[in-house]
Amino acid sequence: MTKKTVYDLMADHQGKIAKLQFYDMADQYFLTIGDWSVKLSEKNATELFSIFKDDEQATFSTFNQRQSLIVTQKRNPE
Repeated sequence: MTKKTVYDLMADHQGKIAKLQFYDMADQYFLTIGDWSVKLSEKNATELFSIFKDDEQATFSTFNQRQSLIVTQKRNPE
């Protein structure tokens, strides 16, 4: 998954915020945009963390003792 894919999904699902979080009950990462979500492998989640590490629209935090990511679309991506 690429940065463009995330922004395209945000546009498709009319969401301004995308969250990538680990849910321990499911033992899985989920990318959530509004009411829509998709499961991601730990490898894909790690790649997205790396891709967004220097993005000014990304905020990193911790959720369920794992790294999490919130992307806020404030402007059109490059």
